Amino acid sequence: MPRSRDSDSEGYMSPASLGDEDEDSQVAEFYRGRSIFITGVTGFLGKVLLEKLLRACRSVKTIYVLLRAKEGLDPKQRLDQLLACQVFSKIKREKPTMLTKVVPIVGDISLPNLGIKESDANILIKHVSVVFHSAATVRFDEPMKKSVNLNLLGTQRVLQLAQKMDKLSAFVHVSTAYSYCNRSDIDEVVYPEKIAPQKVIELAQWMDDDLLESITPKLMDNRPTTYHYSKALAETLLVSEGGNLPIAIVRPSIVTAAFREPFPGWVDGVNGPTTFIIMTGKGLLRTMLVYEGTVVDWMPVDLVANLLITTAWHIGRERPNSVKVFNCTSGSLNRVTWSDVERTAYPIITRHPSLSVIRYPGGSFKTTHFWNMLSIKLGHSLPAYFIDTLAWIFGYKTE
Repeated sequence: MPRSRDSDSEGYMSPASLGDEDEDSQVAEFYRGRSIFITGVTGFLGKVLLEKLLRACRSVKTIYVLLRAKEGLDPKQRLDQLLACQVFSKIKREKPTMLTKVVPIVGDISLPNLGIKESDANILIKHVSVVFHSAATVRFDEPMKKSVNLNLLGTQRVLQLAQKMDKLSAFVHVSTAYSYCNRSDIDEVVYPEKIAPQKVIELAQWMDDDLLESITPKLMDNRPTTYHYSKALAETLLVSEGGNLPIAIVRPSIVTAAFREPFPGWVDGVNGPTTFIIMTGKGLLRTMLVYEGTVVDWMPVDLVANLLITTAWHIGRERPNSVKVFNCTSGSLNRVTWSDVERTAYPIITRHPSLSVIRYPGGSFKTTHFWNMLSIKLGHSLPAYFIDTLAWIFGYKTE
C-alpha cells in the first residue's frame, strides 16, 4: 500500500477539534453570512458534511445542494427524503429552522453546464462563496466512458461554474488517497499524468466503447480501476484549468463509520471493513485473501467532513496561489491491520449477531492464493451447489 505523507500547515486547525458552534470559533465565523454550494450531498460523506455545517456553522446564510430526479422522485422530494435521514435528528430537536437554509438546485453533474437552468446558475454565481465538490461515481467496475463523464467532466463542469462566481473564497474537491496507488509514496502534491485529462476526455467522447475498454489498462498506468484513474485525472485538471482560484484537494482513504458525530458508529453504506463485518456477521463470507500485516487505512466520516470544512476556512483565509492538497489518512500514526479487524470483529459478531443470519458466522483470512481458493470452493461454492440442488428437488427456482 502506498504511504501518504501529511503536512502540518502553520495555523491550521485540527479537523477533530471542530465542535458545535462556538462564538470564539474562527471556522464558524468564516462561514457567517456565506452561501455554500455542495455536490454529492446525498452520499455518505455529503450527508455528514451538510449536517455538520448546519450544526456547527449556524450563521451560514444558505446551503445550495445539487440534486437530480431519481427513482421517481423529483429534487424537492429527494431533499425531503435526505433531511428525514437519522443523521439530522439532533438538528431537528435543537434547531429545526436551520433546515430551511438548505435549498435544492436541480441539476446533474453528468450534463453540460451541470443541467442547471440559467436563473439558478445566476443565483449561484452571485451569492456562493464556498464550493464543496464531492459528487462522483465510486464504483470500481465502472466503464471508462462513464467514469470520465462523472469524475472528470463532472469536476470540469463544477469548476467552470465556480470560475464565474463573484465571491468565491474556497473550492474544495473530494478526491481519494488512492488516486496515485501506483506509487509507493504519496506526498501532498498533484502528480502529472502521462496523458493530459483533455486528451482522455476526447478519447472517451469519440472512441467506440469496446475499443476504449481494450486500451483502458494501458491508460490507467498500473492503477487497478477506472475510479482511481479518473480521480487522478480530475486532480490534474484542477491544476491545469483552475487558474488562480482558491482550490484545495482533500484525499481521504477508506471513509467509514462515524467516530463521534452525528453519533458513534453511524453509517449508511457498505464499503471497506464494513463489508467484511456485515457479510461475516450474516455467515456469507467464509474466507478472504489478505496479506499478513496489510494496513486498513480508514478514516471516520465525521473527521473527513470536519477536514473539508476547516480546509475551506484555511484556504479562504490564506488565499494560496496554487492548489493545496491534504491527505486525510491514518497512515503510520494509528495503524490498523486486517488482522486487528479480524481479532476485534469476530467476538463482536458472535456476541451481537445479525438479525438476518444465513448460517453461523465463521471463517478466517488466508495469506496464500491456494488456501483462499480452496476455502472458497469448500466454504462458498459447495454449500451453494448443495442449496441449489435442494431447491431444484423441491421445485424452487434457482438463479
